Amino acid sequence: MKARYVYPLVLASIALAPFAQADDLSDWLKIDGFGTLGTYKGSSDVAGVRTEQRQRVVSYTDWRFDGDSQASIQATLNPHGKLKAVVQLISKKDVAGSNKPTVEWAYVAYPVTNEIDLKVGRTVAPIFMLSDYRNLNYAQTAVRPQSEIYQVNPITYQDGATARWDKKLGAGNVQLEGFFGKTKVSVAGGDVDLSRVKGLSLKYAQDSWSVRGGYSWYDASLKSVGVEANLKTLMSLPAAACANCATEIAAVAPIKGITATIKTLGAGYDDGEWIAQAEWAKRETNSVVIVGVSGWNVLGARRIGDFTPYVGFGSIELDGTKSNLTPGPFAPAALKAQLNYLNQSFIGTGDSSRDVLALGVRWDFAKNLALKAQIERTKLKSPAVGASNGYYSYETSMLGKPNGFDGRVSMFTLNLDFVF
Repeated sequence: MKARYVYPLVLASIALAPFAQADDLSDWLKIDGFGTLGTYKGSSDVAGVRTEQRQRVVSYTDWRFDGDSQASIQATLNPHGKLKAVVQLISKKDVAGSNKPTVEWAYVAYPVTNEIDLKVGRTVAPIFMLSDYRNLNYAQTAVRPQSEIYQVNPITYQDGATARWDKKLGAGNVQLEGFFGKTKVSVAGGDVDLSRVKGLSLKYAQDSWSVRGGYSWYDASLKSVGVEANLKTLMSLPAAACANCATEIAAVAPIKGITATIKTLGAGYDDGEWIAQAEWAKRETNSVVIVGVSGWNVLGARRIGDFTPYVGFGSIELDGTKSNLTPGPFAPAALKAQLNYLNQSFIGTGDSSRDVLALGVRWDFAKNLALKAQIERTKLKSPAVGASNGYYSYETSMLGKPNGFDGRVSMFTLNLDFVF
C-alpha cells in the first residue's frame, strides 16, 4: 500500500480519537513522549566529528547542541485493542539544517492470529539489536547506538509491511520478522533512494539473554550533485590523460541500480546488574559510492545504585573493491596524484575505517530522567586519505597539502535523556 494513502488514514484515526464514545479517553488514545537535550565537542582543529551521518555540520573544538538533541511524541489509537494505529513524530536537526518534525512511524497493526502480527505503513526496519528503539536514547545504556555498527545501515524506517511470528520455544521465546518496502536516507554525502527493501530477522530470548540475526537486501540510487559532476568529468577525460576512466567508473561506481546486502548478528545480556552487548554487521555492494563495509562492537556495563558506568570498544573497516583509475601516457603529475587519491578514497568519499574506545557513565537521578557523559577516543586507520561525510570530516594529504592529522580524535558528549 502506498505511503500517501496509509499516513492520512492513520493520522485521521488519531485526530478523531477524542470524539470516540468512551468513558475514559485513555482506553482509546495513549500519548508517549521522549527526547534528549545534548551537547558534544570534538578535540581536533583539523578533523571534525558528527554524532551521526544524517548531519551536515561538525564540531572541531567547539561545543554544539544539535547532535543528539531531539523531541519526539508518539500517539497510539486503541492501545488495548487488537487493531491499533501508531504515529511517531521526531524533531531533530537533519542534513538540511531543519528541525521540522518528521514522521518516523505511521502504521496500522493487527494480530492475524495469536502468534502472527502484521503492520502496514511506515514501520521500523528490524536490522539491529537496537533498531526497535534506535531513537529512544533513554532506553539505551550509552549516549547513542555505536557508530561502528550503525554506519553499516543508516536506515531507521521503511514504507511497506512487516509481519512478525512470535512463539514460546522451550524456556524462551522466538521471534521471526519479515519486511519489505522502500525508504529514503539523506546523509552528508547526498540522498539515497532505497527500493525493494526486503529482509528477515530472527530473535531468541531467554531470561537475561537475547540473540538476534538478520539478513536484508535492497536496490539503491544515489542523488548527489557533487558526486555526479565528478564522475561525469572523469568519464569525459581522453585516454591520453586517463587510460580507463570511462570504463572503470562505469564498472565500479554506478550511482543507479546499486544492489546491497546486509548481514547482522548480535547478542545481549541484562540481569538487572550486569549488562553486556556484542554486535557484528557486514554490507556488500556493487558500487564504491556506497562502499562495502564491516564492523563490530562490544559493550559492558554494571548498575551500581543510580549509576551505570560502561565501556565499549569497536571497529569498522571499509572493505569494498577500490577503483583502479590508470593515468594515460600524457597525464600531468597533478592528475596522477588526483587519480591515486580517488583510488584510495573510494572515488573521493574518504576512508573512515577506525577503532573506537568509548567510556561513559549513566546517572538515573530522577524518575524518567537520565544524565549521560561519554568520551569516545577514535583512531582512524587511513588519516592521509581524508573523509568528507559519515561521522568524520577532514582534508586529504594525498594531494600535496599535509592535513596535520595523525588519525586520533576524541568526542565528548553530555546528554540528558527523558521520557514522559
